[in-house]
Amino acid sequence: MDSLTQIVLGAACGEAIAGRKLGNRAMLWGAVGGTIPDLDVFAVFFTNEINSTSFHRGFMHSFLFAALAPWGLAKLTQWFYHNGIYKLRGYKLWAMLIWLLFFMAALAAINFIPVLVGHGISLYILIPTVLLGAWFAWKLWKEYWRRDLSLVEAPYMTWVLLFFWSIFTHPILDCFTNFGTQIWQPFSDYRVQWNTISVVDPLATIPFAICLIIASRFSQSARQRVVFNWAGIAWFCGYICLYAGWHKIQADRIFEQTLQEKGVHYQRYMTNPSIFNNIAWYGIAETDSSFIYGMYGFNDRSEVFAPLSTIPKRHELLDGIPGNDRAYHFLRWFSNGYYSVKPYNGDTLQVTDLRFGLLGDSLRDNNYVFPFLLFKNGKGEWDAAQNNRNRSSVKTSKRSFGELWERIKGR
Repeated sequence: MDSLTQIVLGAACGEAIAGRKLGNRAMLWGAVGGTIPDLDVFAVFFTNEINSTSFHRGFMHSFLFAALAPWGLAKLTQWFYHNGIYKLRGYKLWAMLIWLLFFMAALAAINFIPVLVGHGISLYILIPTVLLGAWFAWKLWKEYWRRDLSLVEAPYMTWVLLFFWSIFTHPILDCFTNFGTQIWQPFSDYRVQWNTISVVDPLATIPFAICLIIASRFSQSARQRVVFNWAGIAWFCGYICLYAGWHKIQADRIFEQTLQEKGVHYQRYMTNPSIFNNIAWYGIAETDSSFIYGMYGFNDRSEVFAPLSTIPKRHELLDGIPGNDRAYHFLRWFSNGYYSVKPYNGDTLQVTDLRFGLLGDSLRDNNYVFPFLLFKNGKGEWDAAQNNRNRSSVKTSKRSFGELWERIKGR
């Protein structure tokens, strides 16, 4: 899921393991642990797009990494505190800047959501988030920059367990989404994807984060601290396992029913919630020559995926590419075979990963979420690059998100 959710989950794990011993530092280091697997995204600066996309949610999201990394991280953390590095002004300045930048990026993303759905900036969201940002900056200055931080001492195994649970829960959570998580690396590149929650779901994250913030306001020995932390964990687990899980079962049933009523003979299908919510779901069914796309909202008046759109496979356009070609193999593997092809420009082809659905509820404006371009690079080799960063207009994206918002509210 998104980085903010992983940070909140990691912080809650840190608090559950070591809150009574470390106080808010347990949340801080849990948040760090919950972020570490996603540092694999920086591979994009050192290699090409195919390798970096394959590496993301790869080894650093594996169970083996979760089992090995905590031992070294625990040693580094003890060294960090025993040598007084955490008290140095230079370190504290960089730490404050990093946290402020991340916090402001999160607030900007929250304020951008109403813009995407076509309603523009909302003062009901802007004012509280600006006030929250000002409060956060003041707390950093007062309680971090000006304070002479006390010595932190905790047994080695406490640090090991803290990092293990904050790292281990990260790939487990990612398995609930549709991106695919290679938890068995380096032994297998099989990608686990349960398709029950969106990669960004504010209703799952925000109440969880509020509970964690409230817990942090109590002393480390207070019972309320434990209660609020576990209340947040209970909410989050209940949402992704029970609420989203039940929606998954119902979406599968209704999609199967819709396909049967329409006389569609399919080979396989998948369903997944659309972005930012767990109300509007889409389904993709594969036939011999095409994919059938439809959307259903749990606020709809009838139990049917509609409208249904036909997306031609056109896989024959790739016949001229060797089956073992690196870019071709990557696209088939990454999309799990749920891909369509169409001409783009000259010899360039657009290969769309349909697992991520559409921005709206129809194919208007070709509003695919995750299209790739397949092209010949300067060396004459086939290469692939994402094409969703070059949308024709912001207006089209806003309209698509507006359609999605209307579908969430109900047809």
